[in-house]
Amino acid sequence: MSLAPEVPASDPAWLEPRVVGIMWWRELVRYRRDRSQIFGAVSRTLLWLVILGFGLGATLKEIEGYTYAQYILPGVVTLNVLFAALQSAIALVWDRQVGLLREVLVSPAPMLSVALGKICGGATVAVIQGTIPLAFAPLLGLHLGLAGLALAWAVMFAMGVAITAAGVIIACRMTTFEGFGSISNGVIQPLYFLSGAIFPLKGIVGGVGFLDIPQSLRAELNHYGIYAIGGGWVVELPTWLKVLVYANPVSYMLDLLRLVTLGFSQLPLAANLTATIALPPLAVGLAAYAMASLRRA
Repeated sequence: MSLAPEVPASDPAWLEPRVVGIMWWRELVRYRRDRSQIFGAVSRTLLWLVILGFGLGATLKEIEGYTYAQYILPGVVTLNVLFAALQSAIALVWDRQVGLLREVLVSPAPMLSVALGKICGGATVAVIQGTIPLAFAPLLGLHLGLAGLALAWAVMFAMGVAITAAGVIIACRMTTFEGFGSISNGVIQPLYFLSGAIFPLKGIVGGVGFLDIPQSLRAELNHYGIYAIGGGWVVELPTWLKVLVYANPVSYMLDLLRLVTLGFSQLPLAANLTATIALPPLAVGLAAYAMASLRRA
């Protein structure tokens, strides 16, 4: 029995809602049956938010008035979204190996619909995974209203669409899980660490013993743009590092997520909105083209 979506061969439409729904639902069913993803999201939350957040929080008093654990909460949400989105794309490599993808490719289903359904399914899973760290918000002294939670879900979904689509593009060129795993880790880590998730681009960072450092060390830190003022340091990243952060599209989505959850942002709102709104449809189009190239091969 064929698992490929059945669409009438005479239908010339590029977008078939039924195909989108089938592929979307398939990703959700796959997620429901794979409890390891939930375990991974919880373990990452505990490691980064609780251990790292409160561990460094014992040294860093605050960042721009927020505790360190509060500051990195949107970053931990982003980390879960990145992992979940790329894991959904990994399934494409599995479908290719077992022959399911071949059935979809030979079917008359519009490839844009297939790609859109899979990407939206992966983005939905990413939102679920990203919501797990948000459940810890009350423990950090943060209280999101329904409006704030809805806005956070919208940003997370847009981020999930963009990253899942990027994963699909990569997966279309891979034939083994090992190769995809290496590339996906090479994608997640730069996107995460160069997004301002765990350190501010610029701002006042308060800590313990900042004013007790020797003058020689203080002069060396000044060379890197770190200056002690009052009870904290004014920190500014080196120019070359800021260029990498500004070139990272995840930086803008994360900054918008931080704005809707904390009310604090570091990048221009117009740039955040532009990246969050424009990048997902562009990535979906490129992913659909990459999948269509498999049909032509």
